[in-house]
Amino acid sequence: MLSEPEQRVLHEIERTIVASDPGLASLLTASHGARRRRGARVAHDVVCVIAALSGVLCLVLGQIPSGLAALVFAAVVLEVRRARFPSGSVRPTRARRRRL
Repeated sequence: MLSEPEQRVLHEIERTIVASDPGLASLLTASHGARRRRGARVAHDVVCVIAALSGVLCLVLGQIPSGLAALVFAAVVLEVRRARFPSGSVRPTRARRRRL
């Protein structure tokens, strides 16, 4: 447990960091859960893209059943991603935050 003077110094350091570099401050205060969700969204995206590309490649090479199966899998992954991570929960990018 910090003493009261130490807590004041710590709060002053935090205010200085927030004032000097808000991006770093938000990164340091972001919850672990938010980072895990972002990682899960990226993983869903990667799996969906790989499955879609595999499906297209299979169709081009004449492997119709395999290609259709890969495309259906990509569609399922995309729908799962949309259900788990609705677009309203996506944080705005830095450029959009500056315009707001």
